Amino acid sequence: MSSISSYLPTLGALLAYGTRTLAQAVQETPKPAPLDHHLSAPPDPKSELSTAPVLPPNTSLRSVSITLNNGTGLNIDRFAKLITPSNKPATSLSLHTVEINNSASAKTTGPDHGLHTAGLMPVWLENQGLIAGKRGAGVTFNGDKSDVVINAGLIAGGNGVALEMGGGDDVLIVRGGGRFDGTIDGGSGTNQVILDDTKGGHFNGANQMQHLWVGAGTWTLTGAVDSNQQGEVYSGATLINQSRIGGSMKVDAGGTYRGGTVDNLRVAGHLQLDPATQTQTRIKNDLHLEKQSTLGFTVGTGQAHRTLKVDNAANLGGGTLNIQVQNESDELLTRQLRIVNAKALEGQFGTVTSNLKTLTPELTYTPTGVFVGFKRKDPALA
Repeated sequence: MSSISSYLPTLGALLAYGTRTLAQAVQETPKPAPLDHHLSAPPDPKSELSTAPVLPPNTSLRSVSITLNNGTGLNIDRFAKLITPSNKPATSLSLHTVEINNSASAKTTGPDHGLHTAGLMPVWLENQGLIAGKRGAGVTFNGDKSDVVINAGLIAGGNGVALEMGGGDDVLIVRGGGRFDGTIDGGSGTNQVILDDTKGGHFNGANQMQHLWVGAGTWTLTGAVDSNQQGEVYSGATLINQSRIGGSMKVDAGGTYRGGTVDNLRVAGHLQLDPATQTQTRIKNDLHLEKQSTLGFTVGTGQAHRTLKVDNAANLGGGTLNIQVQNESDELLTRQLRIVNAKALEGQFGTVTSNLKTLTPELTYTPTGVFVGFKRKDPALA
């Protein structure tokens, strides 16, 4: 965890990590042998210069690591200045990163910001405890460095801003217990948020995040990620969208998506329509189902169901339609339920499966949608 070189993964690069977590993909960047210097923090500001570590000439320092204990907020720039050696001949210093660890028992609270930096160097922050600003942001990074924040605790801002990541190509990794009291702003640059925990969790959205990756677990998105350009739900992960996602999302084989609004959606995994989902699934532009995909259509009590709304083209791609009826009854014989409502429908489902025992589904395709009706099964087939 000693380095955070700028890391902007392509989809192929992320997939290449296989069973390793996306967080590891960010962490495992090549690095030279480091000379890490560990500081207890924060020191008394009045005595900072007198407590500066003594570094030998020609030091190649990869990072300075700070472990926070309960205390006041931290100005990260102080530590960048602390380790600058005196100007002696043949003295050189190479510092790449400030690493900060706020453990589960640590409470770091500043009268203004909890943690802040003007951006003298990149910051790697891993928070498991509490970081809070009473009048300012919980964490604010200025400058144009590429920073990484891993949050499994609480980051809270007294001014309504939990995290400001500033310029640079930044990465935010959220664990299952990660919470934010206030907004998240990725700032300028090309930024990414990674939801990565097999236990899953909730995420209330973020501003200026160009990539949304869901790496592991079941995640509920309760706030918008409008700036997303390209995101992905990876195999074994589930995204329950209760808000809005900009740009395009891809659902890998083995991944699941349901609910909410997204600009474009390509599905190789599972797309679920369930009346229990709080929001209707809406695609503002195009939907493309790949041949190996499954569209799950659940019919609840009283024939309650969700219709997939596609504002432009819906390409069914020969995928599978799986119908699950919670209460099979003769009332279904008089109903025709709309599954897809699109501006233009392309293709058909290649396979239809269901849990029905006495009834069988019959699909009707129109230029703008798909409907399902039901009839009794042939006694010989029941």
